[in-house]
Amino acid sequence: MANFIKKSIVAGVLVSASSVVSAATLTAGGIEWDTVPINGVQGTTGTVDFQQWFSDGSYGVGADGQSTVTASSNGSVGVGPGGYLTGVGLFSGLSDGRGKDDPSFCVDGDDSCELTFAFGGLLSLPDGSFDSSNAWLNVYFDNSPDFGRRNSTSYQKYAEAQDGDLWASFDITGFSYIPFDPANPFDRGGSDVFLNIVGGNSDVIDIFDNGSLRDIFFTASAQFRGAEYSAVGTGEISTVSTPATLGLFGLALFGLGVASRKRIAK
Repeated sequence: MANFIKKSIVAGVLVSASSVVSAATLTAGGIEWDTVPINGVQGTTGTVDFQQWFSDGSYGVGADGQSTVTASSNGSVGVGPGGYLTGVGLFSGLSDGRGKDDPSFCVDGDDSCELTFAFGGLLSLPDGSFDSSNAWLNVYFDNSPDFGRRNSTSYQKYAEAQDGDLWASFDITGFSYIPFDPANPFDRGGSDVFLNIVGGNSDVIDIFDNGSLRDIFFTASAQFRGAEYSAVGTGEISTVSTPATLGLFGLALFGLGVASRKRIAK
């Protein structure tokens, strides 16, 4: 049976109170996008594509002190407990319909940049859960695009996914995983993920940092299909509003989120 792993990070961002009523154009670190109304407030939505695998966790350290995927942690150790969920991907669009192409989210014009990301550090445990205490996700802006469109061998471009300027660096500060089948916990399951922005471009930090340890919440899906590297995964970003008016911005990591769990239950 193919390993089916749905991913979920619901992600989004609440902007300042002055932007609640009307849309605003935001520019940060070479990227430009417009806010859209989400549940009565202006926020950010978007889409991502990615590929993931279980690595040995031998990450490196980047120029800005962030964790990085290396030649060693690019290798898969197989699906199951003891591996660190790791992956690379890119943003395919932002909330006003902009992507790399026309209309572009690149400040310098069509196809002049790419926004990529890498993540890791989610240790899979024998009981079917994850230890997220050392988990991370980093986003990169590159004005010399070289990652290309995502495909089944995107994992081989781990260097290209990380060769831009660090746009945003996140710690994973909340990760709740519920397996669909406890007897086969890594076949598929559900997770809720919170991200805390801890570094990157100062303008990006100003936009996304809400002063809490939970700056962001994202919904996405992918399949392993019995292989060591997952099939290409896709994710959707949407603003999540909480009583504390938290801003949430996510990237699909692992598991099936609340919205997806409701679809499965039908």
